[in-house]
Amino acid sequence: MKNVIILTDTRQKNDKFITKEFDKQGIIHIRTGLPSADYMAIRYDNGFIMDYSVLIDTKANLLELCGNLCHASEHQRVVREIEKAKKLGCKEFVFLIAENKIRTANDIKSWKSKYTKVRGSVLYKIMATMAKKYKVKFIICPKKDVGKKIIELLEK
Repeated sequence: MKNVIILTDTRQKNDKFITKEFDKQGIIHIRTGLPSADYMAIRYDNGFIMDYSVLIDTKANLLELCGNLCHASEHQRVVREIEKAKKLGCKEFVFLIAENKIRTANDIKSWKSKYTKVRGSVLYKIMATMAKKYKVKFIICPKKDVGKKIIELLEK
């Protein structure tokens, strides 16, 4: 990624497996307070420009996503964050979920966890509604590929 610096929000857990990928690809990355999401890019073109066009909010797994989308207070907080991102000029708000066993929509629909009563079919409906209503994307990839996927999304 030429002329790009990746910013990571200070509230984001310091995931070494992600920053290791940034280092491997020679990408400068800085931890700082972000107004929305966990990752974004700064571009350099005769000066540094904050690029809010793609914002990425990472989730450790479907259980974390479920906690954020399926409980009223957390859901409202997520919606506020998406709306704030849109006001900043975000064109693509991405939830990037690290899951090693989930690959398809049917995998999400059949997902269950001993830590929540929410079924995968309900989570899937909420995700579909959020995608349609707020124009957000949900991308699932193996944990080992999250750093690569962040880079790929911010290269656009």
